[in-house]
Amino acid sequence: MRDWLIPWLKSLGLHGVLLAVLLLSWRSAPTPPPAPPQPPEIIEAVAVDETAVQEQLQRLKAREQAEVQRREQLRRQRLAEERRLQQLRRRQQEERRRLKALAEAKRRKAEAEARRLAELKQRQREEAERLKRLEEARKAAERRRLEEQKRREAERKRQAEEARRRAEAEKKRQAEEARRRAEAEKKRQAEEARRRAEAEKKRQAEEARRKALEAKRRAEQEKRRQEVDRQVSQTMARIARAVERVWLRPPGFHPGLSCTIRVQVAPGGRVTGARVVKSSGDPRFDRSAEVAVRKASPLPIPDDAEVAGQFREFNLVFNPIG
Repeated sequence: MRDWLIPWLKSLGLHGVLLAVLLLSWRSAPTPPPAPPQPPEIIEAVAVDETAVQEQLQRLKAREQAEVQRREQLRRQRLAEERRLQQLRRRQQEERRRLKALAEAKRRKAEAEARRLAELKQRQREEAERLKRLEEARKAAERRRLEEQKRREAERKRQAEEARRRAEAEKKRQAEEARRRAEAEKKRQAEEARRRAEAEKKRQAEEARRKALEAKRRAEQEKRRQEVDRQVSQTMARIARAVERVWLRPPGFHPGLSCTIRVQVAPGGRVTGARVVKSSGDPRFDRSAEVAVRKASPLPIPDDAEVAGQFREFNLVFNPIG
């Protein structure tokens, strides 16, 4: 209310001053010498002065109304600009929240992968310890078996010695034969045990090597997948910027419009097709987006074959800020 009241009061005061000056000028004018009465001419002069005053007042009032309208228009423009800035800030805040959520999701995924690898390593350590315990138990059993074998051998020798005394010749022959058989058996068993231990050792080493290679392969695949995802995201952002740089804003455009374009790309980034698959509701905006995609050819597609393969045909969401 104060925006128009003060100018109105100023204008009213100016009108009063102007009217007072006109009246004083008329009253203070020198009295002419007596002349024959001419009433019609005097009345006409007064009427002319009042008409001039009214015209001046009308002009002042028109200027005043124009000033009020100008201020109102400025106020509306200011409010519209404030609303536009608020919408822009809100979109920026939403984008920051989206990027933060994306970063948080990636962080959680990385943490989950780290936990999975840690659990895998723990299981591998536990498996190695289990195999070690089995090997130690096997060796202990083998020692007991050899000790028992030695004990039996000693008993057999004792019995042989008894027989030797009864029949020296036969005893010597039998003892020598028994010794040769025992020695051969002992060597055979020792060799068999050595071969079994060596085979088990090789099997365990091969199993550990295979598991390590498999873990390394999975880690490299995951690293490669993350790298491809990162390059795809960066490439999509570069393409969007390239399209927006050559985009011509159509008449009647207003921020917030968005459409999805299916883009076909030949090797080298050359655009071979672009059509709207999800309209913004504004045909002029949709058409301008298709034209911009074609004008942006060749698109900034990376040399990485795996990344480039994902851009042979893809959807581009076009939503310029304006």
